[in-house]
Amino acid sequence: MLPIEGPILLEEAQRSGIEIVDVFRKAGAPMPAVEPDAIFEVSEEAFKTVQDTEHSQGIIATVRPRQYTLGDIFAVSPELIMVLGRLQDPGNVGTILRIGESFGATGCIALRGTVSFYNGKVVRASAGSVFRFPHIGSETLDETVSLLRSRRIGLIGTSPNAADTIEQWDWRKPSAILIGNEGQGLDPKELATCDKVLRIPHKGTVESLNSAIAAAIILYEASKQRRS
Repeated sequence: MLPIEGPILLEEAQRSGIEIVDVFRKAGAPMPAVEPDAIFEVSEEAFKTVQDTEHSQGIIATVRPRQYTLGDIFAVSPELIMVLGRLQDPGNVGTILRIGESFGATGCIALRGTVSFYNGKVVRASAGSVFRFPHIGSETLDETVSLLRSRRIGLIGTSPNAADTIEQWDWRKPSAILIGNEGQGLDPKELATCDKVLRIPHKGTVESLNSAIAAAIILYEASKQRRS
Protein backbone atom coordinates (compact mmCIF):
# COMPACT_ATOMS: atom_id res chain seq x y z
CA MET A 1 0.00 0.00 0.00
CA LEU A 2 1.15 3.52 -0.78
CA PRO A 3 -0.18 6.61 1.03
CA ILE A 4 -0.68 9.65 -1.18
CA GLU A 5 -1.76 13.12 -0.17
CA GLY A 6 -3.88 15.74 -1.91
CA PRO A 7 -6.70 15.73 -4.46
CA ILE A 8 -4.40 16.19 -7.47
CA LEU A 9 -2.37 13.04 -6.75
CA LEU A 10 -5.60 11.17 -6.08
CA GLU A 11 -6.92 12.27 -9.47
CA GLU A 12 -3.65 11.21 -11.13
CA ALA A 13 -3.87 7.79 -9.50
CA GLN A 14 -7.43 7.38 -10.77
CA ARG A 15 -6.48 8.57 -14.26
CA SER A 16 -3.62 6.05 -14.29
CA GLY A 17 -5.89 3.14 -13.39
CA ILE A 18 -4.36 2.65 -9.94
CA GLU A 19 -6.52 0.86 -7.38
CA ILE A 20 -7.80 3.26 -4.71
CA VAL A 21 -8.11 1.36 -1.43
CA ASP A 22 -9.22 3.99 1.10
CA VAL A 23 -9.66 7.76 1.15
CA PHE A 24 -9.46 9.79 4.36
CA ARG A 25 -11.09 13.21 4.18
CA LYS A 26 -10.56 15.91 6.77
CA ALA A 27 -13.85 17.30 8.02
CA GLY A 28 -14.81 20.24 5.82
CA ALA A 29 -12.52 19.33 2.90
CA PRO A 30 -14.06 19.04 -0.60
CA MET A 31 -15.53 15.63 -1.40
CA PRO A 32 -13.24 13.68 -3.79
CA ALA A 33 -14.69 11.99 -6.87
CA VAL A 34 -14.36 8.39 -5.66
CA GLU A 35 -16.83 5.74 -4.53
CA PRO A 36 -18.51 7.05 -1.35
CA ASP A 37 -18.00 3.71 0.42
CA ALA A 38 -14.23 4.21 0.22
CA ILE A 39 -14.30 7.61 1.96
CA PHE A 40 -13.75 8.00 5.69
CA GLU A 41 -14.20 11.40 7.32
CA VAL A 42 -11.80 12.18 10.15
CA SER A 43 -11.46 15.12 12.50
CA GLU A 44 -8.92 17.87 11.87
CA GLU A 45 -6.97 16.78 14.96
CA ALA A 46 -6.76 13.16 13.80
CA PHE A 47 -5.85 14.22 10.26
CA LYS A 48 -2.89 16.27 11.51
CA THR A 49 -1.34 13.16 13.05
CA VAL A 50 -1.02 11.45 9.66
CA GLN A 51 -0.56 14.26 7.13
CA ASP A 52 2.87 14.43 5.49
CA THR A 53 2.76 17.97 4.12
CA GLU A 54 2.73 21.21 6.08
CA HIS A 55 -0.21 22.70 4.19
CA SER A 56 -2.44 19.71 3.55
CA GLN A 57 -5.49 19.93 1.30
CA GLY A 58 -7.47 17.58 3.48
CA ILE A 59 -7.23 14.35 1.46
CA ILE A 60 -5.08 11.28 2.12
CA ALA A 61 -5.58 8.04 0.22
CA THR A 62 -4.01 4.61 0.25
CA VAL A 63 -3.47 3.12 -3.19
CA ARG A 64 -2.07 -0.10 -4.59
CA PRO A 65 0.59 0.93 -7.15
CA ARG A 66 1.66 -1.25 -10.06
CA GLN A 67 4.60 -3.53 -9.38
CA TYR A 68 6.81 -3.09 -12.42
CA THR A 69 9.24 -5.75 -13.64
CA LEU A 70 12.27 -5.85 -15.91
CA GLY A 71 9.90 -6.93 -18.65
CA ASP A 72 8.14 -3.58 -18.36
CA ILE A 73 11.46 -1.70 -18.50
CA PHE A 74 12.44 -3.48 -21.72
CA ALA A 75 8.97 -3.63 -23.29
CA VAL A 76 9.61 -0.83 -25.80
CA SER A 77 12.42 -0.86 -28.35
CA PRO A 78 14.78 0.86 -28.93
CA GLU A 79 15.22 1.28 -25.21
CA LEU A 80 15.93 4.64 -23.58
CA ILE A 81 16.46 3.88 -19.89
CA MET A 82 17.49 6.09 -17.00
CA VAL A 83 19.75 4.54 -14.37
CA LEU A 84 19.86 6.43 -11.07
CA GLY A 85 23.19 6.16 -9.27
CA ARG A 86 22.64 6.63 -5.53
CA LEU A 87 20.46 9.75 -5.84
CA GLN A 88 19.38 10.96 -2.41
CA ASP A 89 17.18 13.97 -3.12
CA PRO A 90 13.57 12.78 -3.43
CA GLY A 91 12.64 15.91 -5.35
CA ASN A 92 15.23 15.06 -8.01
CA VAL A 93 14.12 11.44 -8.29
CA GLY A 94 10.45 12.37 -8.65
CA THR A 95 11.26 15.09 -11.18
CA ILE A 96 13.39 12.66 -13.21
CA LEU A 97 10.46 10.24 -13.40
CA ARG A 98 8.27 13.05 -14.69
CA ILE A 99 10.94 14.14 -17.19
CA GLY A 100 11.39 10.56 -18.35
CA GLU A 101 7.71 10.14 -19.06
CA SER A 102 7.57 13.56 -20.79
CA PHE A 103 10.47 12.89 -23.18
CA GLY A 104 9.69 9.29 -24.10
CA ALA A 105 12.14 7.34 -21.96
CA THR A 106 11.13 3.69 -21.66
CA GLY A 107 11.91 3.06 -17.99
CA CYS A 108 14.02 3.80 -14.94
CA ILE A 109 16.33 1.59 -12.86
CA ALA A 110 17.50 2.79 -9.44
CA LEU A 111 20.79 1.46 -8.12
CA ARG A 112 21.07 0.55 -4.45
CA GLY A 113 21.46 3.62 -2.30
CA THR A 114 18.91 5.64 -4.28
CA VAL A 115 15.93 7.00 -2.35
CA SER A 116 12.78 4.86 -2.65
CA PHE A 117 10.40 5.57 -5.52
CA TYR A 118 7.60 5.46 -2.93
CA ASN A 119 9.02 8.15 -0.66
CA GLY A 120 6.24 10.72 -0.24
CA LYS A 121 8.32 13.57 -1.68
CA VAL A 122 9.28 11.44 -4.70
CA VAL A 123 5.63 10.66 -5.36
CA ARG A 124 4.62 14.32 -5.14
CA ALA A 125 7.52 15.55 -7.29
CA SER A 126 6.65 13.00 -9.96
CA ALA A 127 3.18 14.60 -10.27
CA GLY A 128 1.64 11.22 -11.07
CA SER A 129 4.39 9.79 -13.32
CA VAL A 130 5.29 7.26 -10.61
CA PHE A 131 1.90 5.64 -11.30
CA ARG A 132 2.55 5.19 -15.03
CA PHE A 133 6.27 5.22 -15.81
CA PRO A 134 8.00 1.80 -15.51
CA HIS A 135 10.57 1.74 -12.71
CA ILE A 136 12.39 -0.81 -10.58
CA GLY A 137 14.89 -0.38 -7.75
CA SER A 138 17.58 -1.95 -5.59
CA GLU A 139 19.83 -3.18 -8.39
CA THR A 140 23.62 -3.11 -8.11
CA LEU A 141 25.75 -1.41 -10.76
CA ASP A 142 27.32 -4.72 -11.81
CA GLU A 143 23.92 -6.44 -12.11
CA THR A 144 22.55 -3.56 -14.14
CA VAL A 145 25.54 -3.40 -16.48
CA SER A 146 25.38 -7.16 -17.07
CA LEU A 147 21.68 -6.91 -17.82
CA LEU A 148 22.12 -4.01 -20.24
CA ARG A 149 25.00 -5.64 -22.10
CA SER A 150 23.07 -8.88 -22.49
CA ARG A 151 20.52 -6.81 -24.41
CA ARG A 152 23.13 -4.73 -26.26
CA ILE A 153 22.06 -1.50 -24.60
CA GLY A 154 24.86 1.06 -24.31
CA LEU A 155 25.44 2.61 -20.88
CA ILE A 156 26.09 6.33 -21.21
CA GLY A 157 27.65 8.49 -18.50
CA THR A 158 28.42 12.19 -18.40
CA SER A 159 31.49 14.13 -17.35
CA PRO A 160 32.55 17.74 -17.97
CA ASN A 161 35.91 16.34 -19.09
CA ALA A 162 34.53 14.10 -21.85
CA ALA A 163 35.67 14.77 -25.41
CA ASP A 164 32.32 14.20 -27.14
CA THR A 165 29.06 16.01 -26.41
CA ILE A 166 25.60 14.54 -26.05
CA GLU A 167 24.74 15.76 -29.57
CA GLN A 168 27.42 13.46 -31.01
CA TRP A 169 25.83 10.26 -29.70
CA ASP A 170 23.25 8.43 -31.80
CA TRP A 171 20.35 8.29 -29.34
CA ARG A 172 18.29 6.26 -31.79
CA LYS A 173 20.32 3.27 -30.61
CA PRO A 174 19.27 1.39 -27.45
CA SER A 175 20.75 3.49 -24.65
CA ALA A 176 20.77 3.76 -20.86
CA ILE A 177 21.74 7.03 -19.17
CA LEU A 178 23.58 6.78 -15.85
CA ILE A 179 22.67 9.78 -13.67
CA GLY A 180 25.19 10.42 -10.89
CA ASN A 181 24.75 11.22 -7.23
CA GLU A 182 23.90 14.88 -6.51
CA GLY A 183 26.98 15.62 -4.43
CA GLN A 184 29.62 13.47 -6.13
CA GLY A 185 28.41 12.83 -9.66
CA LEU A 186 29.66 9.58 -11.18
CA ASP A 187 32.53 7.99 -9.29
CA PRO A 188 35.59 6.53 -11.10
CA LYS A 189 34.17 2.99 -11.11
CA GLU A 190 30.88 4.17 -12.59
CA LEU A 191 32.65 6.18 -15.28
CA ALA A 192 34.93 3.24 -16.13
CA THR A 193 31.90 0.97 -16.44
CA CYS A 194 30.16 3.19 -19.00
CA ASP A 195 30.36 2.24 -22.67
CA LYS A 196 30.56 5.93 -23.55
CA VAL A 197 31.09 9.11 -21.53
CA LEU A 198 29.72 12.37 -22.92
CA ARG A 199 29.54 15.95 -21.77
CA ILE A 200 26.71 18.44 -21.71
CA PRO A 201 28.03 21.61 -23.36
CA HIS A 202 27.72 24.65 -21.12
CA LYS A 203 29.75 27.64 -20.03
CA GLY A 204 32.86 26.71 -18.10
CA THR A 205 32.02 29.04 -15.24
CA VAL A 206 29.33 26.56 -14.14
CA GLU A 207 30.99 23.50 -12.62
CA SER A 208 28.05 21.08 -12.69
CA LEU A 209 24.30 20.80 -13.22
CA ASN A 210 21.54 19.53 -10.97
CA SER A 211 20.89 15.84 -11.73
CA ALA A 212 17.28 16.42 -12.81
CA ILE A 213 18.30 19.31 -15.08
CA ALA A 214 21.05 17.17 -16.62
CA ALA A 215 18.56 14.36 -17.21
CA ALA A 216 16.16 16.79 -18.89
CA ILE A 217 18.83 18.14 -21.25
CA ILE A 218 20.01 14.65 -22.24
CA LEU A 219 16.50 13.29 -22.73
CA TYR A 220 15.50 16.32 -24.78
CA GLU A 221 18.42 15.66 -27.13
CA ALA A 222 17.52 11.96 -27.28
CA SER A 223 13.85 12.66 -28.01
CA LYS A 224 14.78 15.23 -30.68
CA GLN A 225 16.96 12.68 -32.48
CA ARG A 226 14.34 9.97 -32.19
CA ARG A 227 11.68 12.20 -33.72
CA SER A 228 13.86 13.08 -36.72
